[in-house]
Amino acid sequence: METEKLREKARIFLKNNLKVFIKDIYDNYHFCYIKEVWDDWVIVYNFKGKRRGETTRILWLDIVKLSEYNEGVRR
Repeated sequence: METEKLREKARIFLKNNLKVFIKDIYDNYHFCYIKEVWDDWVIVYNFKGKRRGETTRILWLDIVKLSEYNEGVRR
């Protein structure tokens, strides 16, 4: 159930081309744009941080947090 909520949220962020913050179970942080939403994973383009400029595939089951990115807001 939780995975479906995350997927739906990601679709909204994709449709509106919003900046996104994702944290995964490995304590990785992604400051990104969502490029594709699949059943098993999300494809993101990182715009900031150590993965800047990289495209990454993240499994839904590995996502701990997915929210709209707000500059200057501490997570």
